[in-house]
Amino acid sequence: MSEEKQQAWPDHFRYIDSIGPEGVTIVCRRYVVIRESEHCYWLVPEGHEGYAMARQEATGKVWDNAKRVSKDSWRRFAYPDKEEALRSYKARKRHQLSHAELALERAKAALADIKDLEAINDEHLCAGGDYIKELNWVDC
Repeated sequence: MSEEKQQAWPDHFRYIDSIGPEGVTIVCRRYVVIRESEHCYWLVPEGHEGYAMARQEATGKVWDNAKRVSKDSWRRFAYPDKEEALRSYKARKRHQLSHAELALERAKAALADIKDLEAINDEHLCAGGDYIKELNWVDC
């Protein structure tokens, strides 16, 4: 692989978060392109490109942990622009929040309905769960 071609490849970015004793930490991870095709890039975390390139040269195969990312799809693992990566992070967190809300309401409805029961027959329809009843069930 030529040096000029490798330098033409854009780094990609992905925001992630982690939790710890200090709270939630948001980090922007940088990914380096190790291979390109007409439609995709193969990315590895920054710092791993040496190992990935050595393996690729030795075996002719892309490193197993490399991420294949489309160049033009709407949703991607990582983006060549930090603003797009941040937009993607926000969308992932909104999606995560909607899933968490549903799980919380489902658990609340089930626990509230069975708190005084000793046993449940094969099936039990919970009386509560207004949040769940108000969801769009038309397409189901």
